[in-house]
Amino acid sequence: MKQLRPLALLVLIGGCVDHQGSLTGHNVSTLDVTLLSPAPGQLGSPMAPVDVQQATFNVVARDDTGQIVAQDMTADVYISFGGVKTGIDTSCGATDNGAPIQTVSLKQGVLMNQTVTLPSAFGSTSLWIEDPKSGATGASPTIYFRNATVPEVQTPADLTAANATFCSPFNGKFLTFDTPSPGGQFVVTSVFDNAFSVTDTGATTFNSIYLFAFGQPPAYIVEGAVVTSFSGNYSKFVGFTELNFPLFNVDQSAPLATVPAPVVLAFSDLSNITTMLGNDAGVVQYTGTICDPDPANPTNDSTIAKTDESWETYNQFVVDGDGTCDSFTNIAVELPAKILGTFDPTQQIGKTATFVGMLQNHSGQNPETDANGNMIACSNSNPCAAGTCTNSFCYKGAYNFWTLLPRRPEDVTLSN
Repeated sequence: MKQLRPLALLVLIGGCVDHQGSLTGHNVSTLDVTLLSPAPGQLGSPMAPVDVQQATFNVVARDDTGQIVAQDMTADVYISFGGVKTGIDTSCGATDNGAPIQTVSLKQGVLMNQTVTLPSAFGSTSLWIEDPKSGATGASPTIYFRNATVPEVQTPADLTAANATFCSPFNGKFLTFDTPSPGGQFVVTSVFDNAFSVTDTGATTFNSIYLFAFGQPPAYIVEGAVVTSFSGNYSKFVGFTELNFPLFNVDQSAPLATVPAPVVLAFSDLSNITTMLGNDAGVVQYTGTICDPDPANPTNDSTIAKTDESWETYNQFVVDGDGTCDSFTNIAVELPAKILGTFDPTQQIGKTATFVGMLQNHSGQNPETDANGNMIACSNSNPCAAGTCTNSFCYKGAYNFWTLLPRRPEDVTLSN
């Protein structure tokens, strides 16, 4: 006689599996975003960007089957541009814990006709909606804004702020530059072993930017080369603006452009943040006395500056303008090697020289630390005993100093 019980049991088990529902049913899986304004036909394109300050949208919370999750909830509104989720404008950009542009409420899983004011954005941009509870997200169709200009991203929002030299709301974002200021060109003004700088000749200040290429630039990247467009990840390296992993296009058939004349700096300019930062990554000229990096100091005079560590580690020596040889009140010169051509600064100590090259800032804030060398946490209810509370930790006051990078031997001229 045949045994049918196992077959019947198999059929029963199969029937149970066929009727199981979704394990995540009624949980928010995605946020469906519909952009109402700008309307679908008014989103622009890379060649025809739009200029809008507000967006109106609908949001519907759905589960993994596409059904509306009919529950009350909140969602945070951001934008996404330059590869970064962005909330309200913050001074240090991607390094800040930016708050959302707005927090909105969905009633029974639906929000209709919500309008937000958009923060600054360039290039392709989307609304980004996020449910902080479930982690579900949704994005709108792309809105195409125009690309940035160099002065726009190099000029701090507040030049009087303590962090003006080392913070930017564009930090961490991928930016594209394809339009110089009226009447100008993008011209290569300095070339180094692993980087080069570009100046927007249509502007007179905050008009240069440094492209860190992580390797030798192509042979056609020379002073005067005309760059038609370039892009990269905007970052602050010890306060200095860099475009990392840059992409660039050069009109190799065009004649070399005239490189702008160097901006002549006086000692009094070194303490003027607007002047110095406005010429950052540009070509400047400075005249001063070559300081001894390891001066004699038999009486341990605290006013005698010793900068041998900067010289030995970074090939930097101080050019004096106020009699102190202090790198924080003067300017340093950084050589690509210990000598430049036949110029050896250790053999010219005390002599006056004129230097031409790219200006670079070094700035930031060092953390306050406890007896064990650990950073000190802070908050509104737990303020810092010393320093200021920044991003939940205590920091000392800001520091700024400046370096000039000659490009070739003729950038150094001895006066005596």
